Amino acid sequence: MRVGIDLGTTFSAVACIDEHTGMPKIIKNCFGSAITPSVLYFEPDGNILYGEDAKSIQATGDNNAVAFFKRSMGKDTFSVEFYGKTYNATDFSAIFLEKIKKEAESRIGEAIDAAVITVPAYFTHKEREATIQAGKKAGLDVIAIINEPTAAAIAYGLNGKDVEQTVLIYDLGGGTFDVTIARINKDEVNILGSDGNHELGGKDWDDCIARYLASEFQERYGIDLSEDTEMVSSLLVTAENVKKQLTAKDTVSVPITYRNIKANIDITEDLFESISEFLLGTTKELTKSLIASLNLSWDDIDGIILVGGSTRMRMIHKYIERMSGKQPLSGINADEAVALGAAIRANIDSNGNVVPMPGGIMSRPKTSNLYIQGAKAVSDVTSHSLGMISISPDGEKYINSTIIKKNSKIPADNTKSFKFKTRAGNNELEVYVLQGEFERPLDNTIINKYVITQIERVSSPNSIIDLTYRYTSNGVVEVSAVQQENNKKLPIRIDPVPEDMGWTDGSPKDQAGNFGTSGVNIILAIDLSGSMDGEPIEKAQKAMHEFVARLEEGNTKIGIVVFANKVKCVLPLSGDFKDVDNIISKLSAINVGIGNSAEPFTTALTLFKGELLKNESEIRYIIVLTDGEWYHKEQAINAAKECHRSGIEVMALGFGTADYKFLKKIASTDEFASLTSLAELSGSFSKIAQAISEGATGLRVM
Repeated sequence: MRVGIDLGTTFSAVACIDEHTGMPKIIKNCFGSAITPSVLYFEPDGNILYGEDAKSIQATGDNNAVAFFKRSMGKDTFSVEFYGKTYNATDFSAIFLEKIKKEAESRIGEAIDAAVITVPAYFTHKEREATIQAGKKAGLDVIAIINEPTAAAIAYGLNGKDVEQTVLIYDLGGGTFDVTIARINKDEVNILGSDGNHELGGKDWDDCIARYLASEFQERYGIDLSEDTEMVSSLLVTAENVKKQLTAKDTVSVPITYRNIKANIDITEDLFESISEFLLGTTKELTKSLIASLNLSWDDIDGIILVGGSTRMRMIHKYIERMSGKQPLSGINADEAVALGAAIRANIDSNGNVVPMPGGIMSRPKTSNLYIQGAKAVSDVTSHSLGMISISPDGEKYINSTIIKKNSKIPADNTKSFKFKTRAGNNELEVYVLQGEFERPLDNTIINKYVITQIERVSSPNSIIDLTYRYTSNGVVEVSAVQQENNKKLPIRIDPVPEDMGWTDGSPKDQAGNFGTSGVNIILAIDLSGSMDGEPIEKAQKAMHEFVARLEEGNTKIGIVVFANKVKCVLPLSGDFKDVDNIISKLSAINVGIGNSAEPFTTALTLFKGELLKNESEIRYIIVLTDGEWYHKEQAINAAKECHRSGIEVMALGFGTADYKFLKKIASTDEFASLTSLAELSGSFSKIAQAISEGATGLRVM
């Protein structure tokens, strides 16, 4: 059997399809109620109570009761310990789902195998994933998760009207608020857009009443009830009851007994509206914003569906009638609609076709011609934009680069291509994916840090990576990557998001080591054989001074090795460019012989190995400048290849009688080998500086 489950913050419900009528129906709990409190209570012997039993104990202020855990779904920082065992919100939800699943099975006398579970439309990727995991841990095949307002719209579709209607679903539950606009006709439920706040719900109205009662008590008797945890729990239960009574009464007299004090505090409907006006204002702004974003007005709305028990508050009805000029639509139960719609969706596909299930009602001969009431094609949207941390076009700041816009039809995907400067080794691309609409990255939800791995250097250091971002029909995010040059699907590793993401508020130019920027280590290997005397070394010194000036000081270290008949390190890796320029100015006075029998790679590799221990993520280059033939080419080529294997980029720049074929063999790639002239030496070094800067940044949006 496939069921629909409304997993609510304060109350939950389970629904199935009636095998005789094809209509969705609520599976009532053992108390005969359509809804079950979303509360758990942990007993010392390991037994766990739920629902009404747990809620009645919660009212006494017992700390072993837990509620409102839905608000913490997907939050790594949320955990609670009971009797030596730690639980997170997913664990609590799984336990609760298993409890209500078993109770529903006992009530209908049939096993429940699969379910559609509802979530607030404004739930993010992590909250949706956590809900799916909770369902699986509870022993359910989670067919899909759908948005609560969408489920309500499906349930409203039971009215069977042939005329198309544009309806606004105002969904105020115990802990969440969603507002959705849908277009419904006889064949389809088409969601146009959603907005909301998953940390705003009826509980917040309860809190307003509880705070008022506590403040009035303190003003009269000078006692702060908020310091007594048992009284706080009692006040919250009382506040919820007062809220419900005010749906029918203008005034509720609230008795409060504390120690030897007995008090009565009156709360009127007008007072209730006054102390909670700011909460209603939030829902007004979200509703107004959604209507405007879809280029609609209240005149375009044919009716309003109220969903969630908290919409029974009179202030909600007054607001809806005042803004729309219409009475809320009837024919839908605010508490049951979401579960009923989920039950319909659990037994149809997205096109509205009935999906038979082995052993389920659709396979039974007596119901072979049965169709499911309210079955319609369903299309939904995402309530969050999907983006990634990127660098602004001017390179001055980090921004949220939008990939899939809010209220796009789901499933949805978009592919962006990135230019990636591959290194000799350790080619990984880090992508921080965001949900939200704000330009500043930290104003959005950082979903995950996705690390694209095994990027290969194919024929050049410039690679194109196609990143595809996808919203599934469940509103869950997926990321995939393909390297264009070889059409290779690249593995992706999901790493934890670092606790300190404050670097995103800084400038990319000042943030070496973050988001695609790496420190750079460069060894300048300069041929000082006899043929370099005079103008060649002077031109080379000028070109190297200009080269250093083009690099980013603070992010770059430079060492200098000279060679001829022997090799000498004249400057270990240094981040002080004054020292570098000083050594460059003195190169003409250094004597290492007049021939070309030595190679610089072995010495350079030794220098790099010590630096690698400090930071293995830094990019390493050897830039060789030579003007003639080398005596021991094979030895030099083998030493250069050892550098390649160690992840060191070798750039070979020659002039004069230099052998281009030899330069290509010692360079990391053919692109890193070039012949130039003395007149063009500065320009060649300038191109090398640009290539190194691009390599340090790693990726560029095309």
